[in-house]
Amino acid sequence: MMKNKKLYAAIGATVLICAAAAGFYFSSLAYRLNRLAAGKDCRVGAAVIAGSRTFVHGEGKYPLLSVFKLFIAAQVLDKLGRENTDPCKTELTITRDMINERTYSPMRDERRTYPYGISVARLLEYMVAESDNNAADILLAYAGGAEQMQAYLNRLGFGGIEVSVNEREMNADIAKQYVNRASPADVVRFLKTVREGDILTPENRKFFDKIMTATVTGGDKLKAGLPQGTVFGHKTGSSSRTAEGIKIADNDAGFVILPDGRTYYIAVMVSDSRMSDRENTALAAEISAVVYNRLR
Repeated sequence: MMKNKKLYAAIGATVLICAAAAGFYFSSLAYRLNRLAAGKDCRVGAAVIAGSRTFVHGEGKYPLLSVFKLFIAAQVLDKLGRENTDPCKTELTITRDMINERTYSPMRDERRTYPYGISVARLLEYMVAESDNNAADILLAYAGGAEQMQAYLNRLGFGGIEVSVNEREMNADIAKQYVNRASPADVVRFLKTVREGDILTPENRKFFDKIMTATVTGGDKLKAGLPQGTVFGHKTGSSSRTAEGIKIADNDAGFVILPDGRTYYIAVMVSDSRMSDRENTALAAEISAVVYNRLR
């Protein structure tokens, strides 16, 4: 009995030490992020989920820009899973009228003969890994449009995330780049739910991770603050500048797998910035480095 009491006491002490350490890390993180954001001519929002703890810097919602493509990817993969359909074997026909010539689109630049068939899996790769705007609008329409997207988010308990316009609409009217918005905390919570919950089939969860870790955009944002070789999946989002030179958004959100196998989720959202693009991305990289060094 005495041995058991000592064992329980030791376990209790270990739990308290771990909790205290986690509290120290997050309070230290808050201090560092406050220092980094001080005096910056922008709004800075950040959120981190590590284990059962959530850290949030900044208040309110921020324009999502292309980060909303993560929600499209999840909805499409969820739809295919429910239909017991393989995204690699599900093909859509692309016609010229589906393509916006005045937007960022590697798919359009590579495929100029219409109509053509393409798998949903390849569209998802274009949309997430390469941030293709035409692929995003095609997949959003395939999933039912922005209204159905909002209904989907609501059903999952993410009613605080607002999606009501597509890429074509945001390209046509810069004011609409403010419309799709969310808090950084909801973005990381959504990522954790998709990757660790049962929304997607195991196969589609792996595919979701695959296209996120294949992302080629935003190497100067969160990724720049991580050691080379770190397992990192993410989705960036960047806006135009207003007539006054204000950058509506420079975002990055994703997951990091630490060397010991632990995973944390991070979102950094910079909005209404009068700073240069380089200053915006450097701020995201600095925040990323601070978080990684606190949690590793």
